[in-house]
Amino acid sequence: MPTRGPIDPELLRLSAPVRRWVLASGALTALGTAATIALGLVIGSTTAAVLGEATPNWPLFATVAVVAVATKVACSWALARFGQAAGSEATADLRGTALRALALRDPRTIDVSTWRATLTVGLDGIAVYIAEFLPSLVAAALSTPLALATVAWLDLTSFAIAAVTLPLIPLFMWLVGRLTEGRTERRLADIGTVRAQIMDLVEGLPTLRAHGIADAPEAEIQRLSAQHRSSSMAVLRVAFLSSMVLEFHATLSIALIAVGIGFRLLDGATTLATGLAVLIFAPEIYGPVRAVGQKFHAAQDGLVSTRQVTALLSSPVGVEAGSAGASPSGTGQAGAERAEGPVTVEFRELTAPGRDGNRPERLTATALPGALTVLAGPNGVGKTTALLAAAGIVHEGLMGIVQVSDGNGTLSGDALLRRIAWVPQRPVLDPATLGDSSQKSLGQRQRAALERELRDDTRDLILVDEPTAHLDSASAAEVIEALRARARRGATVLAASHDPLLIAAADHVVEVHS
Repeated sequence: MPTRGPIDPELLRLSAPVRRWVLASGALTALGTAATIALGLVIGSTTAAVLGEATPNWPLFATVAVVAVATKVACSWALARFGQAAGSEATADLRGTALRALALRDPRTIDVSTWRATLTVGLDGIAVYIAEFLPSLVAAALSTPLALATVAWLDLTSFAIAAVTLPLIPLFMWLVGRLTEGRTERRLADIGTVRAQIMDLVEGLPTLRAHGIADAPEAEIQRLSAQHRSSSMAVLRVAFLSSMVLEFHATLSIALIAVGIGFRLLDGATTLATGLAVLIFAPEIYGPVRAVGQKFHAAQDGLVSTRQVTALLSSPVGVEAGSAGASPSGTGQAGAERAEGPVTVEFRELTAPGRDGNRPERLTATALPGALTVLAGPNGVGKTTALLAAAGIVHEGLMGIVQVSDGNGTLSGDALLRRIAWVPQRPVLDPATLGDSSQKSLGQRQRAALERELRDDTRDLILVDEPTAHLDSASAAEVIEALRARARRGATVLAASHDPLLIAAADHVVEVHS
């Protein structure tokens, strides 16, 4: 993946909450810096007046101090308060958009463990990235030049010291960023691997217990955990060391300015008012740049995951615009511009090559409107792949023809998706969540998802994957009757199943082979 700057242009293009927050944080940062400068000037002038250089103007001091402090506090509160809201909104927005994009990708090409880590732990870090890192970056771009310009106007010697020492902080940050980014990516990959292994272990635990080898994966889990611990500690070590270097450099730079001011005060080369004002401004020169370095590590998970998500969203959609499955370029039109007729799905010699053979191999079948058609066969022969090919989601590497038409031409792209009701083996009732959060059993989720999809009569191509696999015989009979009733109302119902009850109730049964 190509390395980009600290702000991903694609993120700004794809996420409206981020665009709004960057503009708002810029305005708040500039206002807060102006308040600090005003406060520094009035404190320096008033202190010098108190010590005998002039007569203090107490009403002016009180007015400016109260307004500046109130402005600074209000800006700091707004940055913290609305930054968290913007981060949460952007996280939910990107996660939902990414899930919708992944749903239209060929599932054979998706690294599930990596994306599970990216969309959970990774994207959770985007709240820190937006709420803390982006405001720090904007502050460095606005506050630091403004403070430098003010110091140059007041004291050229202090400006020269700041101009020489300040560029070293971005240099250190660049070196740390180059060193940290690969470690963060490896840590997220390790998290995904550990989670995938544990999920597989939980699902296969009954089988392992039945064979008396439930403890067999213990050594592998320990190895993966140690690998994750090692990658996490590598990131933390770099974060601690870089923070120490940045703090030391910024503190030393401010000390050099202070020492210079002290010597020039002794020589009478500068005034007390100027010296005090410059000392108040000095932290504003280094503070924002230092904060960027500090927040950089906290935002790394979000930054890396954001780049992966924006790369996904910027790539072509998985559903082809001009064809369905492996069919030639279709002539489908938008639903609003064509007369819709009954849907027919035709497979002709469909073959889907995989790592362990063709699944399915040379599938030929036709699913007609008004009928329940079942693709039958044992697990692993390619029944789900055939359903996804009919939906236009799986198309890469397919051989043969998959054509979906409604009597007026071939359906494809959005025109096809608008006609499909899809119930997978493991449905998620809330599409905005990663994984199921309904607290229902898998069978209950299947029935709820099927009822929801069948309520929409505009979706007349019903694709269901093992709809009765997790149901008792009475519940399975109800699901089968619901599918048959939907077919009698004119829908094309295409199911993948090895359930004898569903196969016996089908109007057409097609054996799928690998």
